This record gives sequence, structure tokens and C-alpha cells, in this order.
Amino acid sequence: MDRHELDDKIEKITKTLFSYCAARTPNQFEAEDLAQDILIEVYKSAEKIRSADTFYGFMWAVAGNVYKQWLRKRAKVQDCELIENLSDESELLPEDDSEVHLLRRELSLLSEKYRKAVILYYIENKACSEISTYLKISEGMVKYLLFKSRQILKEGVNMERTYGQQSYAPKELTLLFWGNGTNRYYNLCDSKISQNILFACYNDNLTAEQISLEIGVALPYMEDKLSELYEYDLLKKDGNRYSTNIVIFTDDFSKEVNVKTAELRERIAVLLTDSISRQETAVRNIGFYGADMGGNSFAWQMVGFILYRAVIDILQNKIKVIYPKDKFGTECFVWAAEKGEHSAWESQFGFGISNVVNDNGDYIQFMDFPINGEMVHHYFFNRQTATNVFLNIAKRNTAHFSENDLAVAADMVRKGYVFSKENGLFVNAPVLTKEQHQMLKEMFSESAMRIAYEAEALMETVTGILKNHVPSYLKRLAKDMAYLRLFEDAISAPVSILCDRKFLLPHHGEEVLPTTYVILK
Repeated sequence: MDRHELDDKIEKITKTLFSYCAARTPNQFEAEDLAQDILIEVYKSAEKIRSADTFYGFMWAVAGNVYKQWLRKRAKVQDCELIENLSDESELLPEDDSEVHLLRRELSLLSEKYRKAVILYYIENKACSEISTYLKISEGMVKYLLFKSRQILKEGVNMERTYGQQSYAPKELTLLFWGNGTNRYYNLCDSKISQNILFACYNDNLTAEQISLEIGVALPYMEDKLSELYEYDLLKKDGNRYSTNIVIFTDDFSKEVNVKTAELRERIAVLLTDSISRQETAVRNIGFYGADMGGNSFAWQMVGFILYRAVIDILQNKIKVIYPKDKFGTECFVWAAEKGEHSAWESQFGFGISNVVNDNGDYIQFMDFPINGEMVHHYFFNRQTATNVFLNIAKRNTAHFSENDLAVAADMVRKGYVFSKENGLFVNAPVLTKEQHQMLKEMFSESAMRIAYEAEALMETVTGILKNHVPSYLKRLAKDMAYLRLFEDAISAPVSILCDRKFLLPHHGEEVLPTTYVILK
């Protein structure tokens, strides 16, 4: 059996194996140790497995033998606990001072359950009975942890440790969210430690000690991050090994996508230019508030409107994207993207799609590019009062404004979202009635359909590429993730092309907001 096939078999049996160990050991710590010992022995003896059909029988035979050995060792350990002089530090500390750094290295790799006992006993000079009370475990377990720690440290000091590439060349990831609820992941990966844990475990199942070496961070400084990522289901755990539980758009993946989708992106950019130029007069003749907007804002508004129609209204409904539920019950996708030379998500043309609604069904639609330094929709997120004030201004319904409403309106004036004239307040964005909005949809119906067709072809190309870049257990998400990539491939990338060609120009503060419009029901 080859190594790849062996890994697949072991991955499928890990949970069952841990249950086997948990049923035969007194606590989770020892179950993890026993499971790890069994897996190591299976790997060592892999050449004895003749075929996949004999794997399970062989593995359970190995498990039985390792368990018997474990029982014998445990009996000896229990005898040693009664007679061993735990205060003899010579068994822990190296005689040669030049090797102290090796001990410190190994202490930094020692997992929490052992490290706490070692520090309390050897550094803080606490008795086993005191440690037992502090850690809320039996005194016998304290002695076992100290005994086991010395074994691990002795073995580690004599090992050659190699730090991974991420220890000197850390990765930088952006965590992304798309869904129908609260984004609980917003600040979860602000630290490079969390970002590099996710990247290190993306294609490898690693223990905490292996992650520590790969990213060059001592275990005490990363254990909280490990627990947090696991708690939010961004990591999964099999036994004592972690693997990343979300798709990462790596820089290598983005590079391949950029090359293989260049022609499709170009077609979308050309379709946008042609349809907007051809329909400009007809659009302005609809007569909605803001129809007389300057040429630059007009181009931005129509680009955003058509792309929303094509990718969200048409394509998303056609392929029927089904949002999975996260562990909090929110329907959403969560994924990450590497920030690199070819990464889409560090581009200045990254954007956000959002809308906010009042009780009457009026809404503000954002096709939000940060061309003026910030995204407008962030201002309105979870601020219903601001939404209501803005929509009431759009309807010229301000007579009832309270002092608080007027203060919110004044803040919007300062930000350029609203402007004040002698005859009142006005939103700095187009305002369409439901009928005018429908007319606009019909005008761009053909071009939106054609762009949706190109976007679907692009999505299929990206799906195929992604399947070659994700771990096997995440391949089922490839198509949905390729759809989410359309926010870059079919929206941000064509916008970038149009900016390079000066069809879209930088926004100036006195112009109509280019990424925001209002629909009144």
C-alpha cells in the first residue's frame, strides 16, 4: 500500500481509534498518547500491509499489541511513582550549561498538560499535593505527568529540530465571510499566529508541537489561538492532530486563476463598456433622482448595477447556492485568502455587497468599492437609526426628525453621504422608485445575461483549478468557493481593467456616491 492510500485509510479510522483508546485509558491525555503510539507503529510497519483490504485487520492487530505494551509500561510507571525521588533535578536539567538552551527549546514545545506540572514543580518548587489541588487532578496523575514530562524532555533534547519555512517567512491571510447573518469571524484572524496556524495545517495534519516548529512560535504563545480556531470550527481535530477546516485561496492558486481566466475577465469588461455607453441616454431619460449625475459617478453606478444583476440576481439564482450553517446556526461561507503577489483580496478593488432595509421595505443597495478610502456600507452596518434617517431623507420625509436624527444626519453631511441645501437635506446617491428600478433592469437585461454566461464559464474554470489546490476533504466545497471567487474574478477584476483604461476614474468628494443607490418601495 502506498503512503497516500495509507494516509487516507488512517484519516478515516482516526475517530474510531481514539474511541478505542478512550475506552481503555483513564483520561483524555493518556488516550491521545496511546492513539499516537498506535499510529506511529502502523506507519513504521506500513510495508507489511499487502493491500488495502488487509489494512483494518492489520491496524487492529497493531493496536492490540501496542495497548498490551502500554499496560505493562503503565504498571512500571505506577511502581516508580512510589519510590522515585521527584526532587532530583539532575534527571531534568542537563549537566552541561551549554545545553540549557536545548532544554528551553523543548520546554517551549511541551504541551500545556505537561508544561504546567513541570513549571509548578521545578520552577515554583510546589509539592505534588499542592499541584494536585491547583490543577484539580489526583496526586498520582501529577506524578505521572512529571514522569512523562522528563521522558519527553530527555528525548527531545537529543533530537535535531528543524523550524519550518513559516518561522522566517510568515504568511498573511485575510478571513472572509459571506452569509445571511452576523459575521462572528471579523477579528478572529487579526494576529499572524492565527493566520499561520491555519496555513500550516492546510495540507498537513499536524500536532501542536509540529505547528509550533513550523511557524516558529512557542506553544505557550499559540495554545489560546489553537483553542479559539478550534472553537470556531476553523480547525478540526483528529486525535491530537489539527487540520484546517476552511478553504484557503493560496497565492499559487490565485496565480493560476489569473492566467487561465484572463480572456473571460476581458470579455466582461468589454461588455460593460459597450452596454453602458450605448444605454446612457436612455438611462438618464428614466428621470430618477440623481439621473443627472456626472459622467464618472454614472459609469461607476451602472457598472455596479449591471454586475449585481449578472452575478447575484441571475447567476446565483440559476446555480442555487445553498449556504451551509456554521456551528452558531448562521447560514454562511467562511474562507481565507493569502495576501500575496497574485492575491485578489489585497487589491484596492476588493469590495463588499450589502443592503440595509427599513420597516417599509425601502432599502439602500451597496456595490461597494473602497475608491474613496472606505466602504460606505460599513457605516450603516447594524445601525438601524442611520438606515432610517438616510431613507427618510431620500423620501424627503424629515419633518418628524428628533434631535438624535438630526445629529445622525449632520454626521452623514460631514462624511459626504448627505448634503444640505437651503431647501433641505438630500442624499448624495441615486434614488429610484420600484417602477424606475424595474425599467433599469429591463434596459440592461441582455448585457446582464451575457455577463452572467461569461461568469458561469469563469466559475467552471475556477472550480477545476481549485480542486487541485485544496485538501481532499474540502473538494466538496470547490464549486461554492468558485462562485465566491466571482466577487473577484467577475466583478473586481473587470473593474480593475476599466480603471486602467480610464473608463472608471477616481471618485471626488463633490460627486454623487458611486457605490450606493436607494430603492423606494
